[in-house]
Amino acid sequence: MMKRLFAVLSGTAIAATGLITAAPAHAAPVTRVILMPGQSVGGMTLGFAMGPMADNLTSRGFPTTVLNLAGKDLRADARRIAAAVDQTRRAHPGDRIALVGHSISGISSRWYLKEMGGTAKVATYIAIGTAQYGSPPSCTADIARENCPGSPFINRLNAGIDTPKPTVYFGIRSTREYATGDLDGRQCRVTPVPIPDIIPNGFDHTAEPLTPAIWDATAASLRGQCKGRWVTTPDGVLNGENQMLPTAPGYKKPN
Repeated sequence: MMKRLFAVLSGTAIAATGLITAAPAHAAPVTRVILMPGQSVGGMTLGFAMGPMADNLTSRGFPTTVLNLAGKDLRADARRIAAAVDQTRRAHPGDRIALVGHSISGISSRWYLKEMGGTAKVATYIAIGTAQYGSPPSCTADIARENCPGSPFINRLNAGIDTPKPTVYFGIRSTREYATGDLDGRQCRVTPVPIPDIIPNGFDHTAEPLTPAIWDATAASLRGQCKGRWVTTPDGVLNGENQMLPTAPGYKKPN
């Protein structure tokens, strides 16, 4: 089912392990993208599915590298993100760097920014379908247990303002996501993107990086355009419960 879904949307599957780079020559400075898949599914990492999106962003003038994260150990993934950022800065001094993370990689990216000093090196953060205050399925999954709402990891990540400067923050999601992906502080909340009706509900989250409308929203964000609205939310307003949407399994309306 998973591979048929990828074929329907992209027509291609590009094998990826570690870093995959597609970057034409551009006059500096440019925005260089580190694109990361979400957690693995059935033991299979999803880096191979990010190839079409990487190619599309590169063709629009944003040289894009895929960093294939497994989503099993979020702190370890954050260290890999730090290494990829430093490698990109060494190779292209003076260029801007953007982190684009799907699903759980948006959490690891934000840990890097907030807890490891990444804001001094990253101009733009774009999360696609990221449950920023944790996802209930993580509480019982065999991977990414740190992403359980209320875990020490999530509580520390969301203590204080979620969007430290000077990095600029964007949140993108499909219309049938389980969580809003909202952050406190200043964030562009992109208008939710419809996923094609051929994708069954529940698989639309996985299909987000394969959807051209998501590519369009990401490219606009990389240009600094908010295709939604800028929101500034005080610390302490958001939590795991009020982030959940009616499409989430077992949804209960917040009190």
